[in-house]
Amino acid sequence: MNKKYIHVLIMMSTLVLSTVAITSCKKSLEIEPDPSFGIDPDEAIQTPDDMQQLLLSCYDACANMMNGRFQLINDLLSDDVSRPSNNDGNLTGIYNRTSSEFNGEVGGAYSQPYFTIYRVNIMDRYWDNIQLSSVEKDRMQGEARFLRALCHFETVKLWAQPAGYTADNSHLGIIERKRALNEVVLRTSVASNYNFIISDLTEAIQKLPVSNGVYANQMAAKALLGKVYFTMGRYDDALPLLTEVIGAGYALTDSLNRFRRNETESEIIFGFVTTGTPYDINSRSSTFKANYRNDNLGPTDLPIMGLSRELATLLRSDTTDIRRNMVKIINEGEANEFYASTKYNMNDFASPYLTLTDMLLMRAEIYAIKENAGAARADLLPIIKRAYSPSANKELAVNALSGPALLAEIRLQRRLEMHLEGDRITQLKRIGATQPSTVITIRNAPWNCNGMVLQFPASAGTVRGFIFNPTGGCN
Repeated sequence: MNKKYIHVLIMMSTLVLSTVAITSCKKSLEIEPDPSFGIDPDEAIQTPDDMQQLLLSCYDACANMMNGRFQLINDLLSDDVSRPSNNDGNLTGIYNRTSSEFNGEVGGAYSQPYFTIYRVNIMDRYWDNIQLSSVEKDRMQGEARFLRALCHFETVKLWAQPAGYTADNSHLGIIERKRALNEVVLRTSVASNYNFIISDLTEAIQKLPVSNGVYANQMAAKALLGKVYFTMGRYDDALPLLTEVIGAGYALTDSLNRFRRNETESEIIFGFVTTGTPYDINSRSSTFKANYRNDNLGPTDLPIMGLSRELATLLRSDTTDIRRNMVKIINEGEANEFYASTKYNMNDFASPYLTLTDMLLMRAEIYAIKENAGAARADLLPIIKRAYSPSANKELAVNALSGPALLAEIRLQRRLEMHLEGDRITQLKRIGATQPSTVITIRNAPWNCNGMVLQFPASAGTVRGFIFNPTGGCN
């Protein structure tokens, strides 16, 4: 696709987000091209290659969203990171669980998934106008549905209380964007949000090929659907999907850092990469590096983000745990002692999104909940063997575990394996919502207090009937 055409679609993505905020009382209209853009999208999208290039732009927009920004925001709400060292008001507001309608970081993040979603929805207007083979059409539609589901999933986790917060998930979720129309759309329930996500992934599974290069394939859609069900606490639905993905030929490697993709390719089910250039030269993980990287700083200089004392202690508590090497202590013994992470001390790297490690840990936890200790240990032990050297004593200890102790160990290993990847807060909320007998607090605040959910940007309030999230109650 001509770069000018891509520019048109990017500009229209921006237009749809802004115009909805100022047309709340107008009749819903199909978007018409602004003459200033210089070209009608009907002219831009005419060939199979045009559709393919538009699909690639969807990946690009989604990769920009998942370049560490969404992961960082998730971790700021959790107990795995320190207070931002630069006292940035936006990041600190999230960390303090007081994000407001005017938080620039939150507002910027909120717009990102809808860029991808809008471009996917634009594609839906042209399927019948382009001469595509049935194989091409199915593949493109499957990839598009996968990306739209991914974006809605990551958004609902941050801007709504989790599944299980109410018994029927009738609590407010996010705006579902199903079509490329300039129309007023209000928030729907979390139940509706997840039904839409599941519907998109179900269609993706049906249409995606088994093999698709670095792009989404059938196993990626099954892995994401399994993760969605797991996040909802629908373990019986998640289990067969996880089992199928785990048995599909992916393999753990010796590397403990999944962001070194060239070392861990065999276990990455789906991630965001760059093709046609030297390895990820455009830095798909720029936000990770901007906030956590420290190997390029002076000996006493602090990165913006570090590990919480609690997490650093857990990572360093066992001298046989190789993951302890990911902790770097700056100003050790001083009042401003700081625990930095070496996880993102690299130049160019990709962002893994669905990995075998994650699949194994999810299935292990499901087995433990179902009191199938043998199967749970079988999924956990490969991760234990990789993380500990020597691992014999740790393996013996794990093999002796069952019941609540085994479940706790699986959850601990998940925290250690996936730290600073935006995972921790999702798990704490899931446990709080699905295990009412378990008291979950996050930095001395209840898992379901208002501030654990991000506030929508002020522009959303210009739409008549829009309801903001309640605030307060966490500190």
